[in-house]
Amino acid sequence: MTGVWVPPRPAPGRKRAGLIAGIVAGSLVAVGAVGYGLVQFIGPVKLPDGNWPQATHQLASPDTVLEGSYHLAEDASDTEGKQIRQGINDRRVRDKGMTIASYTSEDGEKALQFNGLYGKILEPDSVRAEVLTALEEPSEGDTFYLPPVDFHPAGHDVTVRCAVRDMAQNKPVTQVGCAWADPNTTAVVLFTSTTLDGQKPERVALAPYADLTAQLREDVRQPLD
Repeated sequence: MTGVWVPPRPAPGRKRAGLIAGIVAGSLVAVGAVGYGLVQFIGPVKLPDGNWPQATHQLASPDTVLEGSYHLAEDASDTEGKQIRQGINDRRVRDKGMTIASYTSEDGEKALQFNGLYGKILEPDSVRAEVLTALEEPSEGDTFYLPPVDFHPAGHDVTVRCAVRDMAQNKPVTQVGCAWADPNTTAVVLFTSTTLDGQKPERVALAPYADLTAQLREDVRQPLD
């Protein structure tokens, strides 16, 4: 997959917790799933200059998320994020900013990668689908075990789309990828954990990850000053 950095296969015998922390702390997707999706899958879409939403929110990278259970490991918003932002050419997106952050649990057994875009977004439903599709590249062996599923987490005004991802070049690590999009923000969240990696992919329950993604959105989506 051009433009996407893939972490090396771990050495035999490496502890799983260290593997997970290393993958995320090393910036799992340096170019960013959201940016890659917008550049490669959406492309220069031509839309009429219609009714743009008001820019009311941005995406931040707080020190902790999900009630303090994940701590910030790396913020690449000013490095990889800046490169992605410059390459996005989509008429559904205006005044764009990029936030890329990695988080790990204190024990190192859980980690998440958060790649988000903010600004003014037209047609968020199509954007949500396409940025998640950017994680799937059959020619490289990175595929979804089952088709993505849309969820509507209780208490949240957002649709979250999730799928289990098979990273063929990085087995035995299995990930859950979830995405949201609203008129101001869109993001892909990649979850990795020792528990997740011990499950059969086809038996992974996606609804809990959709709930976590909706909660994460509340943590990182902040009003503009």
